[in-house]
Amino acid sequence: MSHLIKTIKYKDNVGLWKNKKYLIKEAFTSMDTDSDGYLDYQEAKTAMKALGLAINKSFVLSVIRMYDKRGDSKISFDDFYYVVFEKLKTQDPIDHLKYAFKIFTADSPIKKIRLEDLQRINIKIDSNLTLDEMQLMIKEFDKNEDDSIDEAEFIEMMTESEN
Repeated sequence: MSHLIKTIKYKDNVGLWKNKKYLIKEAFTSMDTDSDGYLDYQEAKTAMKALGLAINKSFVLSVIRMYDKRGDSKISFDDFYYVVFEKLKTQDPIDHLKYAFKIFTADSPIKKIRLEDLQRINIKIDSNLTLDEMQLMIKEFDKNEDDSIDEAEFIEMMTESEN
């Protein structure tokens, strides 16, 4: 595997884990509709799904019951963060890659990673790739030759053996 891809993988993993707290906080804050610092069942469920977690009603209800310290069927940010972070750690790596792909393509109208998306990601994760390196990366992994990386190509790129 090329040094470029190893660098991207490392930066991606570091960047994603560094941004986890921010993303979790952002999901929590955006769902805390009454700004009381707590989420009710519906808010917690929506926030967890927005973070890419595969959850069901019984999971969310059990979490709220377990962490409801005030008796109002709500969960605080600290408890929400702990539950979500632990759930994200145990998530299937392919699901993690699909979630990363979703983040990377959030601003893409075609839901594929284009050169401009790579440039944005490059800045966000501070990887200092050159324009030539980013163009080479797309060329190397763009199997269907549409000048972009789709989800399947992204997963293949990120799971390619290092041998």
